[in-house]
Amino acid sequence: MAETSIEARVHAAADAIEREGGKPTVATVRERAVVNNADATRYLRGWREGRASSGATIAALPAALVEQSQRVAGLMWIEASSLASASHAAVEREWQAQTALHEQEIAELVENLDSADQATRAAAEAHAGERAAHAAELQAARADETPATAELHTAVQAQAELERQLAQERTVNQTLRETLTALIERIPRADEGK
Repeated sequence: MAETSIEARVHAAADAIEREGGKPTVATVRERAVVNNADATRYLRGWREGRASSGATIAALPAALVEQSQRVAGLMWIEASSLASASHAAVEREWQAQTALHEQEIAELVENLDSADQATRAAAEAHAGERAAHAAELQAARADETPATAELHTAVQAQAELERQLAQERTVNQTLRETLTALIERIPRADEGK
């Protein structure tokens, strides 16, 4: 248990020294962890092996490689920006074309609506004129037909009276036939008396 705590202290001291930008050595770890030289040596070696196997230790990159990677990153950024700008410009052109097309369609619809409205007004005025002309013609025809209408009315009344008289005559005729038939039936037959 004591060794684990000594190992933990050595590892904590090495981590702290590295975080501060220093390089952990046996002397610096021994002083910070307050351990003897043998423990510092043994546990610092284990700490270094663990760091090496985990890939935590990063070797310093050569300046030329850093410069090249920055140049490549810059070129990639320029290319990405160029592609994004071109894509945006294409989308904006498409949007402007669609907007212009919609505006043209709206203008045509408004023009068609105005034309239809004018045609409807003209047709309504024409129908109103025709209606007025027909009303005047009807009024004139009624004025001309007044004497003929009176004669027609008189003739219709006369015909109705004649039909009424004819119906009365038929009724009288029917009554007379029935009476005659009844009288004939009452007369004894000459051969009945024998």
